[in-house]
Amino acid sequence: MKLDLNFDLKDLNGQVIENANVGKLIANTLISETKGDALKYWDWANKLNNGKVLDIDLSDAEVLKNFIKQHEGFTVLLKAQILPLFK
Repeated sequence: MKLDLNFDLKDLNGQVIENANVGKLIANTLISETKGDALKYWDWANKLNNGKVLDIDLSDAEVLKNFIKQHEGFTVLLKAQILPLFK
């Protein structure tokens, strides 16, 4: 599965939020975790931070989807714009 998270968040009016690149937001959260697969998270964070498309299998897609879905630091605004990409 190819997952491109290199886009900017939009507010409720559809306006781009400055300095809110989804890939970079996810990358920064991945590298600050204390649990999970450190090497996998590090690899994903590096790719996302550099604007690259993640090429992950369905199992890893499920891991990342659940990470995003369950992370308490992510707002509904963020989750709602990312989770549909996993379908």
